[in-house]
Amino acid sequence: MKKFMVAMTGLVTLATLGAVAPAAAVTPTTAHAATTHVGPSLSVNAVYTSSAKVSGTATKGSKVTVKATKNAKKNLASGTASKTTGKYSIKLSKKLKKNANVYVYATNPKTKTSFYRIIRVQAAATKAATTTKTTSTKKTTSTKKTTTAKKTTTTSTKKVANYGVKTPTGTWKSNTANKYSQKIVFSQKTGFNQTLYKNGKKVKTLVSYAKYSVDAKTPTFWKINYTPKGSKTAQTLYLRFTSAKSFKLVNSKNQVVAVKAGVAPAAKWTFTK
Repeated sequence: MKKFMVAMTGLVTLATLGAVAPAAAVTPTTAHAATTHVGPSLSVNAVYTSSAKVSGTATKGSKVTVKATKNAKKNLASGTASKTTGKYSIKLSKKLKKNANVYVYATNPKTKTSFYRIIRVQAAATKAATTTKTTSTKKTTSTKKTTTAKKTTTTSTKKVANYGVKTPTGTWKSNTANKYSQKIVFSQKTGFNQTLYKNGKKVKTLVSYAKYSVDAKTPTFWKINYTPKGSKTAQTLYLRFTSAKSFKLVNSKNQVVAVKAGVAPAAKWTFTK
């Protein structure tokens, strides 16, 4: 399973987009213009307690390292992304513990800029246990088989709740609420940007060129830490993916709530790509 957003100038506060919290990690260098390169791109495949390697894709030829803590001197793994495909697969020096966080860095060898993601280690996938007991009556045996079938069904349902989203990068447009709508853009070059519209016309830029980090609490529940350009205060927003191309704004408990965006009244927002 893999793990998958707002104080803005004159806008979204703790009450507006979940809860405010210090930025955790995966922080790219702030972009000062639309053409400024923030840092190398980086995506990381799910990491499990049984994983012997960490893999994914990054900017071609970039150096990839895995650390147990932010800016740790020792590496758990290191290597270089392919110069032709950008893919990497680097061997871990030890097994990782469940729910531990690891920091995966990508560094551009030319510009020396870096970008990292915090990845939470998941429990190794296990097959549903199947047990057979000899019983004195057919009725008892039937009951136990039925119970086993229910457990298997539950396990399958949990596995389906993973849409394979590895990064929020791209342009996302919201539903219309009280004549207002929003557009959110996540970009490796321009950072996190949010714009408010009314009746299809731009009202205000709520956030621009904000550096952001992603913390996937679960494959579908993500925490986004971001710092608007010119601000030293980090803000937090939470997303719940309902498909690979759709997410809802939620609170820190993964509950859909009404969120205020600038001058727009509080509403429940759904974004699609």
